[in-house]
Amino acid sequence: GAMAAGSAPKAAPAAKPEPPVPPVMKRSMLAPHGPQLRPQYDQEDEWQEFCERTDTSKVHDFGRYWWTYGRDEDDDGFLREAVFLEVPLRKDAEAKNIRANLTSRHLSLTLNGETIIDEDFEDTKWLNVGESYWEIEVKEVKRVRRKVLKYVLYILMDCPKYITRWLFLCEKTEDDGRFVDQVDEEEDNIDDRLRMIAKMKEPEPYRDADIWFSETEEEEERWCDGCGSTRVVVMKKHTDSKYMKYCNDCPFVSPAKDSTLPTGLAKQKDIDEKRARKQRLRARKEEARKRLEAEKEKAQGEPDRSEEMPEDWNRSEKTRVFTEEEFCDALTKAIRSGEIKWEDY
Repeated sequence: GAMAAGSAPKAAPAAKPEPPVPPVMKRSMLAPHGPQLRPQYDQEDEWQEFCERTDTSKVHDFGRYWWTYGRDEDDDGFLREAVFLEVPLRKDAEAKNIRANLTSRHLSLTLNGETIIDEDFEDTKWLNVGESYWEIEVKEVKRVRRKVLKYVLYILMDCPKYITRWLFLCEKTEDDGRFVDQVDEEEDNIDDRLRMIAKMKEPEPYRDADIWFSETEEEEERWCDGCGSTRVVVMKKHTDSKYMKYCNDCPFVSPAKDSTLPTGLAKQKDIDEKRARKQRLRARKEEARKRLEAEKEKAQGEPDRSEEMPEDWNRSEKTRVFTEEEFCDALTKAIRSGEIKWEDY
């Protein structure tokens, strides 16, 4: 109580001076590693799936808004991770008529008093509210030049998570209010990414066909298939159609393993064939997806251009190019009308 309040505050121990750390270094920059990492064949699918899940070019499109996860250069030139939320606006929308209210749990945006976004975030712990900002830009959206509000939502440096699955809570609910199948989904965070990357094994070095392995002894299966004795003689008698294994310890005779390729190369050839098959399948899927998209676009017909921005929407901002005389004239006129003041030093 009173006594505690009255006693002098203890001097804090002098903090050890730390060299400044660029903000990015604090949050490990484990971007998806794309094609640089090529794991061995049986881990390829898992890796591919991981790369797709963590792909920063993926757009999560929900019609009235869409978002991507990526990096943005902040004022100091550091790359910072952020979610880029974009909301299409009417062409007459002005920044002064937009009210944005952002907390770590909720975002509401109104334009001329009319709500355009009013959503809870799926996770409430990652957002750096103080530094996030919005701006209006004009960009092509589904073949139409539209005004778009772009909100850059920065991620807190000490947040171990990546926002790659859900942004708003409403994305998790189905139309009838049920939640999407409640999978015990591992959230996408630094530890899991590190673990995933560490798990990947490097493939065997690729061998050319002229490399023979010396270690093929045990792969020739020099043992008797009858009694298991290793005292076998491999030979081809004139009555045999192929090489046979003759056992010295029992009367059993069995065909010897016949391989034209050394095992290492046979394995490699097998994997190459599987891989080629998988690539053909993937290419066919991709082809089908493109066809479907093209058909969808055709079915939709011409896009709605009612909110399209005119082509010369930023004409007033464009730099005008003058010839020398024109420049002198413009300058003289500005000085005469008092827009520019001469100062004699």
